[in-house]
Parts: sequence; structure tokens; C-alpha cells
Amino acid sequence: MEAGILIMTVHDLEDKILSMWATADDIDTFLHRYLESPAGDMSEDDIANTFLGIKTLHDQRCQKLWDAFEKVLADRAPPKMPEFDSNGIRLAALESNEFRYPETDRKQRLDAMGIGSEKEST
Repeated sequence: MEAGILIMTVHDLEDKILSMWATADDIDTFLHRYLESPAGDMSEDDIANTFLGIKTLHDQRCQKLWDAFEKVLADRAPPKMPEFDSNGIRLAALESNEFRYPETDRKQRLDAMGIGSEKEST
């Protein structure tokens, strides 16, 4: 059931991300009213109040998106530890104090690099 909760949270996050484009729609609406509407001129106060409203809504959308992002991080399962370190060495071998490069591994690595051990010619 936890996977369902995580998926729902990810979809919520996606919705919040997509809602960020509403700011562009708000600006388009203002531009239509300011440039193309036959309703008449807008006063400087009307223009300033419109932009302050758009900015306030945008800030609130950003906060809502951030809150959803933090929830996704909080609901995520802890990451599983990798089985190999960054050098390709088995972590279990390191923890159990086995040799880091057994002879067979050393030969395979050298062969892979093209500098493998020379074959004895008899």
C-alpha cells in the first residue's frame, strides 16, 4: 500500500509543477485586458495591483510546489545500499576482510585492459 501513497504523492507533485504555467496564463490575461480589451484604459493602480496579484499567486504556487516536493522526499523509502563500491569491489568482500583482488580477478582485470599475463611458451 505504501507504493500507492508514493505514486499519489508523485502525481500531486506533477500537478503542482504543471500549475506553474498558470502564471503565464495570468500574464496573457492581463496583456489581453491591457492591450486588446475594449473595456477602456487601466489606471496605474489597476496595472500595479494586477502585477502584485500575479506575483503573489506565483509565490504561493511556488510554495505549494516546494511543500509537495518535501513531502515526496519524506515519503520516499530509504535508498538501498549498492552491492559494489565505486571501484567495482564487492562490499561484502570488503566487510569480511577478504582479499580485495584475488588472483583470478587480477588476471581478468589485466586481460580486460589488454595487458594480461604473457603465456608461457615451451
